[in-house]
Amino acid sequence: MTSFVPPLTRLVLALCCLVSLSVAAPAQTLHEINKANGFHQMLTGIGPGFSAAVKSAPETPPQKVQDALAVAMEGAFDANKMEAAIESRMADKLTARDLADLGSFYTSPLGKQVTALEIQASTQEERERKKIEGPKILGELPSRDPARLELYKKIADDLSAVDTGEAVALNMGYAMLSEMLGAAGKALPDDQIMALLRQRSEGLRRDIEKDVMDSVAYIYRDLPLDDLRRYEAFLASPAGSHYYDQMQVALGAVMTDEARSFGHRFFVALGYRKA
Repeated sequence: MTSFVPPLTRLVLALCCLVSLSVAAPAQTLHEINKANGFHQMLTGIGPGFSAAVKSAPETPPQKVQDALAVAMEGAFDANKMEAAIESRMADKLTARDLADLGSFYTSPLGKQVTALEIQASTQEERERKKIEGPKILGELPSRDPARLELYKKIADDLSAVDTGEAVALNMGYAMLSEMLGAAGKALPDDQIMALLRQRSEGLRRDIEKDVMDSVAYIYRDLPLDDLRRYEAFLASPAGSHYYDQMQVALGAVMTDEARSFGHRFFVALGYRKA
């Protein structure tokens, strides 16, 4: 089960970028903001992304395991359920001024422009291209455009993409690992489980940081420098920072709960736990 952690980090990376998607539309409530963000659409991709991450493990699981995974995935990472849970966790976390400022940005020309770039980069074809072109673009920036490189670093910091990616990956890994150990009758204290997980996930943060920067370099490669500065300023603003901070905390907590629930159903399907 711990071999699933590295592929999961790539899924978490995608989520860190997708959570910043925005669609131009008036929005004054949290639900409207999330609807304007295309947040629900992002959530619908978590289940398929999780399945793909599991299937990308180095060795093909035995048929019994594949069947159990299929059963466990039924109802797992349900977008409507997660959206409601996330919004419940975020209730009253943002002020009316925050929501008004967020709505204003999403309807601005810059908001529309950034949205178009982010949505375009989220397609399957563009994701594959990003894996190849992102590192190339990033590698040229230190000598060709250091100012742009610094802005990319600030954007990644503003979104807390690396910290969040690492925390969510470890928490999801913990949830699944604790279920595995419990099913095997080898339950361990929390600190020992986390120590084991960190040992098995050596290099996790480095990999996440590289993937984040590759993605940012690719997505915003055609955004003029002045617009990039304005976008970074929005992310660093009270409204932008409050929203993304609260959203990623809530998203991480809900995904961890879903991972734990998935792990339980998985071991029930394998016959190692009772329903």
